[in-house]
Amino acid sequence: MDKQTMLSKNDLLNFRNEINNIDEKIVMLLAKRKKLVLDIAQSKIQNNQPIRDVNREKNLLSKLTSLGKKKNLDPNYIIRLFQLIIEESILTQKILLKKHQKNKNTNESIISFLGPKGSYSHIAASKYEKQNLKNFIIKECLNFSEVIQSVENNESNYAILPVENSCSGPIDEIFYILKNTNLFIVGEVNVYIDHCLLAIEKVELNIIKKIYSHSQPFKQCSNFISQFPNWKLEYTNSTTDAIKKVIKYNKITNAVLGSEIGNQIYGLKVLCKNISNQKNNITRFICLSKTPLKIYSNNKVKTTIIFTLEKELKKLSEIILILEKEKIIVKMLTFYNTKNEEKIFYLDIEENLSSNTIQNILNKIQKITKFIKILGCYPIESKKLF
Repeated sequence: MDKQTMLSKNDLLNFRNEINNIDEKIVMLLAKRKKLVLDIAQSKIQNNQPIRDVNREKNLLSKLTSLGKKKNLDPNYIIRLFQLIIEESILTQKILLKKHQKNKNTNESIISFLGPKGSYSHIAASKYEKQNLKNFIIKECLNFSEVIQSVENNESNYAILPVENSCSGPIDEIFYILKNTNLFIVGEVNVYIDHCLLAIEKVELNIIKKIYSHSQPFKQCSNFISQFPNWKLEYTNSTTDAIKKVIKYNKITNAVLGSEIGNQIYGLKVLCKNISNQKNNITRFICLSKTPLKIYSNNKVKTTIIFTLEKELKKLSEIILILEKEKIIVKMLTFYNTKNEEKIFYLDIEENLSSNTIQNILNKIQKITKFIKILGCYPIESKKLF
């Protein structure tokens, strides 16, 4: 190994150490900022002032982007970073405010979902809130793992996740998350998905060159997309994230697959409506919490189980036979292949977890499985999924 190579490796190590030191300082400064945010919240509560000051936020972002430009930092990077910091500050203040409102009996809950506003997860969170909760605060997250972590870290009370779509089937990445979380499913909600093609101007489809969206809309609208083989597909974290990218780049050759509600919020033009592979395109979302739901009524309920097997085909056949013998209604049975080629099985059955029947079944299944976990027992959504 020559001297030049040694120098290069040493330089890289030094640079990484400097970055580590800077990152640690950033964390310490964020902690200091949070303490000040709590002090400000206390003052607002005492003086009966609103938590949010939109004008101040706009002025702050304007000053920071100007400073960022002088330091050769992208304004959009500064805006995204500090919008996240500001939203976290607002949430921190709201949580503190909630603690001071114990005598008002507001029953306010925080629901985390894959954001931003206008995403289908946001629509699902709003629908679940109307059906099950009196008051709620929304918490936007950047990915599905963050949605779960928000509840696990006591930043939210509930997490909303999509689990199954009538066009594209099970949403695979969710099952790995469910296997590794300590949360319980406490409810479900079905959302009709009306995918639209949106753009900044009303243009002909042959003008479009690039389409932005989350992976699920691309799957669910594959028949429509196949009619335009020259379109380039650009994947994003969410449909609303895709909308924001189209607005940011401001090109008439860009379009997005997203919800019409997202369009109403962000002001894009609808080029096409209802372009899913199936007309009745529905996504089933589940709601998770740290505390399992206790079922007291005789209404139809669903028990969800997740498990892994060693001799998969043989053992799965044994489980199916057990369910058939007990005449159990299977609402959903699917699996997800992990990177290690392990199959994670997801099973929904129409049976109350507290019944003797389900307890006997679980005892039998437990002897067959390599790993098993009960994710929850909860009411079945009144509207059929398919």
